[in-house]
Amino acid sequence: MTLQQLEYAFHLRKTGSFSKAAKKAGLSQPAISQQITKLENELGFAVFDRQTKPIKATPTGRRFLERAQMVLLEAQQLKEFALQLEEDVEGSLTVGIIPTLAPYLVPFFIQDLQEKHPRIKLNVQEMMTKDIVRGILDGELNGGIISTPIASQLAFQYVPLFFEKFFLYVSYKHPFFEQPEVSLEDIRTEDLWLLNEGNCFSDQVNNMCQLTRLNKQKPQLEYGSNSIEALRRIVEHKGGLTFLPELATLNVSPSHEDMIKKIAGPVRAREISMIFLNNDPKKHLLLKLNDVIQDNVPKSVLQKGEKLLVKTNVEV
Repeated sequence: MTLQQLEYAFHLRKTGSFSKAAKKAGLSQPAISQQITKLENELGFAVFDRQTKPIKATPTGRRFLERAQMVLLEAQQLKEFALQLEEDVEGSLTVGIIPTLAPYLVPFFIQDLQEKHPRIKLNVQEMMTKDIVRGILDGELNGGIISTPIASQLAFQYVPLFFEKFFLYVSYKHPFFEQPEVSLEDIRTEDLWLLNEGNCFSDQVNNMCQLTRLNKQKPQLEYGSNSIEALRRIVEHKGGLTFLPELATLNVSPSHEDMIKKIAGPVRAREISMIFLNNDPKKHLLLKLNDVIQDNVPKSVLQKGEKLLVKTNVEV
């Protein structure tokens, strides 16, 4: 017995006709007749007398429908209560954000989030993508903001937030500094400062470089870091170049803005998404957070347009 079958029975009781009940339910006449027959077979008695015109409930069926009406009313009240809970924007929310995004994204939205939803207590954790996935599965995180797509057989929900273009950050000492844009084919790996392997941003940079068959050589100095800011400082003081995501270019000081260079050819970008489990009880809070983020990031990153998305190589 299902609530849907009870609703079909009330359509028939009200209209006295299978054809009219089917129209009201948005079904075919045979389909609604089949559902009511299934209900009667499970109950073990006839709810309706099909010989009457219009069709009427049997004496036993009337008593059953009186009780069923109470059940349907309570079910409707339960739906309305669930909607009220969903609209109740209150509670703690723990979200993991990848390190190449968190320091640039959070300042954009945190003030507006506190003003619009002061009863959401947000806990942001900077974490690598695989740690975010593990935290969601273990229940330590309600969701994560990562670069997508990722390869996974797990039942995650993905909500795209925005699309960040890639740029180069070039030292004043480097020959590329005089160029308005730089071709990937011209980059020498010994000039390039990269994040640690296993970082999805580093994977994406490697994917771009592999497309141009860069010859990876051992640099004179290796610096293991997950911080884009650290690589920026190295470029500024030691030389060379590194890749920056779009939001990271927005807080570069005016004195260094001319170090930001476009990449020649198709516009390459990374997709940033919210990831969570569909049954997370705080899904409605995550969606509110999504809305606030999209209201506050630059409008230029919201549309994918003709941007070429770079793969992450992340498998979980």
